[in-house]
Amino acid sequence: MIVMRDKQSLAERYGFHASDGQEITLWHWPRSEGRPTLHWAHATGFHGRLYTPLLDDLSDHCNVMAWDMRGHGASASAADTSAFRGWESYYGDLTALLASLDEPIWLAGHSIGATASIMAAARQPDKVLGLILVEPVIMDFWQGRMLWLSKLLHQSHRLSLAAGAARRRGVFDSHVAALDNYRGRGGFKTWPESWLEAYVQHAFIPQGEHVRLACSPEWESITFAHTEHNPWPDIRQLRCPVIALAAERASTFSSAARKRLRKLLPSAEVSVLAGTTHFLPMEQTDTVRDAMLKVMLSKCRKT
Repeated sequence: MIVMRDKQSLAERYGFHASDGQEITLWHWPRSEGRPTLHWAHATGFHGRLYTPLLDDLSDHCNVMAWDMRGHGASASAADTSAFRGWESYYGDLTALLASLDEPIWLAGHSIGATASIMAAARQPDKVLGLILVEPVIMDFWQGRMLWLSKLLHQSHRLSLAAGAARRRGVFDSHVAALDNYRGRGGFKTWPESWLEAYVQHAFIPQGEHVRLACSPEWESITFAHTEHNPWPDIRQLRCPVIALAAERASTFSSAARKRLRKLLPSAEVSVLAGTTHFLPMEQTDTVRDAMLKVMLSKCRKT
């Protein structure tokens, strides 16, 4: 019999209001004066507390916040497909969060979370100390051109990630049944058990005698269909320190895109971690944690 352990998170729930009035959930780990503050933004279809195995460790050294992106996790009620403006909706939400803060912070994130962090940093430069990008979605010229064309022809919903998300099973008998279904399958193959449990524990909400995904397959699919195809104008505006960690296999940050980023931002630190996939934070948690702490704490000491 499979038993799912109920883990007590260190995070407490807060929130802020987006520009359209929707409330976005924000998780705060224990805070201490004199430490740098970090906001973590999760990947599409996930939620902030999935990254507990990473963020709990980081919270020993810095003040950690993590949102549940609009339509995801505890912010699921903010989903509105009729008002969805593509990834611009997420960029606006993160920009609104920065505007509400009294001091500058570090922005970090995985996949779409990293890309949204770039866009918010370009729009609120005085509120961002630096960027830590883990497998950002940054397309090279040809990838971006092909995606732009699919959007222009209203065919982006047919792309593999969008189509696959639309077919995703949304309801299970229980959290345990969901955990059993995901273990060792698809993108979850490389996930340690602690990460898989953190995902399942907070990804589902009750529906009668069953549980359903808080981030609906429809919302996940529409997010994939509107993947950012041209972040470069905002990347050019960045003036803060930037470090980026890319996967060795099936990366959303191709070698051509990495080369272009280095050309535009010569001071950026870009590393490819051997043996990793897009799920890099799950596969090399300690490496990601140490890279983040190294840059944040070193910059903190210099100031």
